[in-house]
Amino acid sequence: MSRYQLTPAAKSGHTLSKLSSHVSRAVLALSLSTTACSVYADEQTEQIDLERIEVTSEKRTANIMEVASSVTAIFGQELADSEVYSITELGHEIPSLHVYSWGGRRDSNVFIRGIGPGLFTEPTIGFYVDGVNYSSNSIFDLDLVDIERVEVLRGPQGTLYGGNSLAGVINIITKQPDEVQEFKGTFSADNLGSKRVRLGVNTPINDDDLFLGVSLSAHNSDGHIENTYLNKDFGARDDISARTKLRWIASDTLEANFVVDYERFRGDSYAMGLIEKIKANPDQVEHDFEGVDDRDALGASITLDYAGDNVDFISITSWRDWDNFNTADQDTGHDAGYQFHSNSTEKFDQLSHEMRWSSKNTEDYHWLVGIYAYQANTHNTTRNDLNFAAMYPGSGPMVDRSITIKDDQAWAAFGQVDYAITDDITVIAGLRYHKEQREADITINSQSTGVTAQYDGEKEFSEVLPKLALSYQTGNDDLIYASWSKGYRAGGFDTLYPNLSKPSFEPEYSNNYEIAYKALALDNQLSFSVTAFYISLDDQQVQQMLENTTVITDNAGKSASRGVEFESRYQPHPDWTVGFSSSYVDATYSEYKSLNFATGVVEDYSDNRLPNTPKFSANLSVSNRTELNSDYTLFTQLENIYMGEHYFDAGNQMKQSAFHLLNAKVGLETENWYAHLWVKNALDEYYSKVEFNFGFGVTAEAGNPRTIGLTVGTNF
Repeated sequence: MSRYQLTPAAKSGHTLSKLSSHVSRAVLALSLSTTACSVYADEQTEQIDLERIEVTSEKRTANIMEVASSVTAIFGQELADSEVYSITELGHEIPSLHVYSWGGRRDSNVFIRGIGPGLFTEPTIGFYVDGVNYSSNSIFDLDLVDIERVEVLRGPQGTLYGGNSLAGVINIITKQPDEVQEFKGTFSADNLGSKRVRLGVNTPINDDDLFLGVSLSAHNSDGHIENTYLNKDFGARDDISARTKLRWIASDTLEANFVVDYERFRGDSYAMGLIEKIKANPDQVEHDFEGVDDRDALGASITLDYAGDNVDFISITSWRDWDNFNTADQDTGHDAGYQFHSNSTEKFDQLSHEMRWSSKNTEDYHWLVGIYAYQANTHNTTRNDLNFAAMYPGSGPMVDRSITIKDDQAWAAFGQVDYAITDDITVIAGLRYHKEQREADITINSQSTGVTAQYDGEKEFSEVLPKLALSYQTGNDDLIYASWSKGYRAGGFDTLYPNLSKPSFEPEYSNNYEIAYKALALDNQLSFSVTAFYISLDDQQVQQMLENTTVITDNAGKSASRGVEFESRYQPHPDWTVGFSSSYVDATYSEYKSLNFATGVVEDYSDNRLPNTPKFSANLSVSNRTELNSDYTLFTQLENIYMGEHYFDAGNQMKQSAFHLLNAKVGLETENWYAHLWVKNALDEYYSKVEFNFGFGVTAEAGNPRTIGLTVGTNF
C-alpha cells in the first residue's frame, strides 16, 4: 500500500491515460517497487506528491521525509482499495508489524520488530485514535472506517508516548468534517457469508464554523465454519460501530472537536481444534460447548486546539468504557474426560487528559512540552469449568473462580527539542518522566490447585525515558539519521493466572538503536527508505510454570532483535502505482528458562526465536487506473503478501511454514459510484492464526480460506 499523502489535482474526473502505452514502464516500476495500493479518490483524481507528505507522529505536523524516526503512513482510501477492515490485515502492509488475532474481537496481540505481549498481558505498543490512548489490547480491533490515515511508528516511543510503547505506536486519525457536504455508502459481500455496510455523512451546520461528521459500519456473518459435533454453523458475527464528530471553529485561533464513538460486537469465539484436524478441514470444529465473544464500548473526547502567535496549545480529554463477555470451549473438543470451559466478564473504564505546548515561527529550533495523566479501573470475573479425569483418573469435575479488581493511575511530563546545529544537521533530544501507581485486589477459589485466598496490594513505578537523534539533510534533500530511544512497560499484578506466591512483576525495558536513509529520486517519482535497527529487551515479562504446575508472569527473560526494513514507492505515471516493502527481523531470546507447558520439563529457550515474528516478510503490489472514456475508469490491483516461517511458542516447537497471500481486485469507477470484484488468498493457502499446546496436544485456529467478494459504493 502507498505511504503518502494524496494531493487533489483538478476536479475533472479520472484524468488517466491509456494502459497500453505504459506497459514497459510498469515492468520498470515492478523492479523498483513500493508497498502501495491505488490512487483513487472518491470524487476526483488524486495526484501523489511525494514532496508533501505530512504526518503527526512526532505530535506535531511534519513532512514524513524530514522525520528522524521510522514511520509509515497509510491513507484511508488505500485501505478501502485493499479491502482492509481491521488492524490484523493492516499488519500485512507494514514492515515489521504483525498482528495476531483469534477467537473474536478481544485478542489482538501486536508485535513490532519481534517485541510483543505475552498471553493476555498488557500491550507493548501505544494505540491511539485521534490522540486518545486505548490502553488495553482487548479493544484494539476496532473497525477501520472513515479513516484519514494510519501512522505506524516502529521502535520505542517512550519519550512522547510513555509506558507500554516499548515496541512502537499505532496512530489512527479519522476524517475531519469540513465545509464540503458529502455522503458515502459502501456495501460488500463475499462467498464466506460475510456482509458489510459502511455509511459516512459530512455536512456543514454553519457555512464557516460548525461541521458535523457521522460514520456507521455494520458487519454480519452467519459463519463459514461448521461445528460438526453440535451440527451448527460457527464463526458468526453481528457487529455495529458508529462515530460522531462535531467540529467547531470558534475563531481564527481556536478550534474544538467533540467526538462520541460506540461499538456493539457480537460473535462466536475460538474456532480452534487439534491441529491435524484443523489442517485437514479448516472449516470445521468439534466443540461440545458454544462460546461467545461480546463487546460493548462507548467513548467520548474533547480536543481544543489553540494557535497562538508564537506558541500552539492542544488539550485532549477523553473517557472510555467497555464491557466484554467471553465464553469458550478451551479444550476445543468433546472428550468427557477432558473439559476446559471458560467464562469471563470484564468491565473497564478510563479517563485521560493530555496538554501540549509547542513553538512556532522559529528558524533554528522547535520545542514541545506536555503533561499527561490517566486513571483506569478494571473488574474481571472468571470461572473455569474443568475435568481432567482422562489424564488424572478420579479427579472429577472442578471449578476455578477468580475476581480481579485493578486501579491504575499514571502521570507524566515530557519534552522534546529539535535544534539545527547547521543548515543540514539537526539534533533531537527528548525526555519524559513517567510515574505509575497500580493497585490490585485478587480473590481466588480454585479447586484445581486447592488455593482459596485473597490478596490486595499496591505498587509504584517511575521511570525516565530519553531519546537522542542526529539527522543530516544532504544536498539532494535526502535524510540520514541515527537515533537511540528507551522504551518501558510498567510492572503490575498477574491477572491471567493469579498466584499468591508471586502476585506481581517488575517493569521491562527496551533500548532501540537505528540508522536510516530516506530519499526521493527520479524527479520525485520514486520514494524509498531503508532502516537498520538493534533492540535489547531486558527484564522481559514472560510466563513461567512453577514446580507445582501453576503459571506466573515474571521478569525472567532477556531478548535481542536486529534487522533491516525497506520501503519504496515508484509512480512512473499517474495511472500506475507499484510497490514493495520488506523486513528482515532476527529476534531471539538471550536468556529465558521455564517449564515447558506441554511436558512439564525445565527447558532453556536461550537463542530460540521470539514467537510470532517472521524472520522475513514482504509485500509487493501493482495497481492501475485507466480511463476507458469520459465516464468510466477501469481499476486493477494485484498484491502478494509473503510471511516467512515463524513460531507460536518460546520453545520453537509449533512452527508456521512460510506462505503467500495473493490478493487481486478489478472494477469500474465513475465520479459518483464504483463496483469492484476482489479475491483474497486467491491460492487458498492454509495458515494458522495461532497455535497452543497446554499438554493435551497442539490446537490451532485457521486463517481465512480463499475469499471472493463484491464491493459497490456511491458518493455524492
